[in-house]
Amino acid sequence: MTAVALSACDMNSNAQKYSGRLVVMGCDWGPAVTKAVVNVPEGLEKEQELSPDMFSVKEKKKTGVFGDSSGRSVTDVYFSDNDGNRIDVNVESSLNYITLELYYSPEEGSPFFYSNSDGFNKWLESYSLEIKTQKGENVLLSGKQAVALDAVISFENKPDKDTVFLPEVATTNTDGVFTGKDGNTFTYASFVPENASESNKRPLVIWLHGAGEGGTDPLITLYGTKAVALIGDEFQSTMDGAYVLVPQTSTYWKRNENGDYFSDESGGDHSMFLYDLKELIDQYADSNYVDKDRIIIGGGSNGGFMALDLVINYPEYFAAAYLVCEIYEPELISDDEINAIKDVPMWFVYAENDKTVVPSKYEEPLIARLENAGAKDIRKSVFPDVHDTSGKYFKDGEPYQYLGHFSWFYFFNNECFDEGLSLWQWMSQQ
Repeated sequence: MTAVALSACDMNSNAQKYSGRLVVMGCDWGPAVTKAVVNVPEGLEKEQELSPDMFSVKEKKKTGVFGDSSGRSVTDVYFSDNDGNRIDVNVESSLNYITLELYYSPEEGSPFFYSNSDGFNKWLESYSLEIKTQKGENVLLSGKQAVALDAVISFENKPDKDTVFLPEVATTNTDGVFTGKDGNTFTYASFVPENASESNKRPLVIWLHGAGEGGTDPLITLYGTKAVALIGDEFQSTMDGAYVLVPQTSTYWKRNENGDYFSDESGGDHSMFLYDLKELIDQYADSNYVDKDRIIIGGGSNGGFMALDLVINYPEYFAAAYLVCEIYEPELISDDEINAIKDVPMWFVYAENDKTVVPSKYEEPLIARLENAGAKDIRKSVFPDVHDTSGKYFKDGEPYQYLGHFSWFYFFNNECFDEGLSLWQWMSQQ
C-alpha cells in the first residue's frame, strides 16, 4: 500500500500516514514519472510559500536482483487536485494536495525496463519515490502546524489506479481481450470519440505495436512507443474524432502460419495471427459506429509487417495504410499481390540510418515495386536519423540521438510531411 508519512517538527511523535500517487506521461522514449502528488486530508495552510528547493526526491528502481537509486530534480511545487493539476488557492475552500513536478529525460524518470531475456518492454518490478523536506524546511497544515514531509510512493510490477495516474488514457479502455476462431488471444486498448453516433460514423485508426511491446498489458503498447498520441487532442482534432484500436499479441506478429519467424529464409504465406486479428477488427467495427469505408491500418517495425500483411490479404478492406520502419521482405510479395495493393494509399516512414530494418532491404525496393506497378498514392517521410526535436534534450551539445530504428517518434509527434501535407492530415482525408 502506498504510504506518505508526515512527522511533526513540534515534538509531535504521532506521525500519521497519508496516500499519494505518481503521474505518468507518455514521451518519445516511453513513459516517464513526471509528478508526485501527496494527499494531506487535514488540509494545508494556504498562506505559505512552496518552492522546489524545499524538497529532495530520490528514485529507486529494482528488477530482479538489480537495483538502482538516483536523485530527481524538483522543477516546481504547488497546491493541486488529486490529479496533480494546479489549483487557485483563492478559489478552493480546502487544500489537500501538494504536487511536485519532476525533471525527466530519455535517461531518467522511466518506470520501464527492457528485458533482454524475452525482448519486451515491461514495468519495473519495483519503483518508488522518496520525498522529503530539506533539513530545516517545513510545510504548514491547517492551523499553521509545521511539519516535515517524509513520503514514499511506490508500485510493484504494474501501476495500480490508486498509486499511478495515467491522464492520457483516462477515457480509454485498456482491458480488452479477444480470442479468435483460430485460437489466438489478443489483449487490446480502444478509444471511442465523443462525437460518434449512428448519424455520424467515425473512422477507425489501428496501431500495431513492434516486437518490444508484446505481452498481455495494453498499457505497454500505448506507452512503449507513445501511441497515446492517437487519443490525444491534436490527433483527434485532425481526424474530427476517430476510433482507435491498439491490439497486442503476447509474442510478436512476424510469425508465419507454421509459427516460425517469417523471413526470406523461412518464407511463409501470411502471419499466424492474420485471420484472428482481422476477426477482432471486424467485431470492433461491427460493435461501434465505425465508418467501414475509413478503416486505416498502421504499425511500426514488427507491427508494420502485420499491417502490410493485412493489406496484402484484404486490399479492399482498408482505406489506407501508414507503415513505420516496416519489416516485410519485399521479395516474398508476389507480383499479383503488388498489383492488388498498388491502389491502397500508403505512407512509409523510416530513417536512413536504421540498422535494425535497413531501408535498402525493406522499404526502398517495396516502394519501387509499387511505383513501377502504377501506384498513385505512395508517400514517404525519410529522415537522416532519429533525434530530439523538442529542443529540450541534448547530449554533448547536440540534440539527443536515438537509435535510427525509432522513426515512429516522428509519426507520433506529427512531424511527417510530404509536399506540405502532414501524415495526420492525409489520414483524415482517406
